[in-house]
Amino acid sequence: MTVTVLTAPALAESRAAVLGDDAPWRTGDLLRAAVLAGVGLAGLALAWYGASGRADWADELPSVCAGAAGAAVAVLGLVSWLAAGLRRVRRLRREVLPLVQAAATRRQAAGTTTVPSAVDGFVAAPGMSRFHRPSCPLTTGKPVRPVRRGDAGGLVPCGVCAA
Repeated sequence: MTVTVLTAPALAESRAAVLGDDAPWRTGDLLRAAVLAGVGLAGLALAWYGASGRADWADELPSVCAGAAGAAVAVLGLVSWLAAGLRRVRRLRREVLPLVQAAATRRQAAGTTTVPSAVDGFVAAPGMSRFHRPSCPLTTGKPVRPVRRGDAGGLVPCGVCAA
């Protein structure tokens, strides 16, 4: 019998192979969601089997309740998976945003950016899918042009500068 012990680099490689390097979930989050979803689906299958041969509603009621509980467990697993991803994305955003703002401040101090006067207080650059406030750190050093909120042409507000 052979026992394989995963070291930290090997564990990181296996995580990267399954989830990708930039995934917002850890392997444990995925495993928890899969187990809860599997248990919930098994509960639904057992409830269906229990109610399948019965013709009277009163006889089917325990199976219906078990099916509802199974569905709740499956939904709990999937919601916990989404919540874990949302927590990680929010944490990463809190860590990255100060770095972006610091870089923007350094560029502005060096005089490498000029912000045109925005018509309604918003700007965009070619290739951007969002419009921003002129002070947004994501527009620093880019060839921005003024845009109107109504004439944004499919652009959506930036989530960083709350345009």
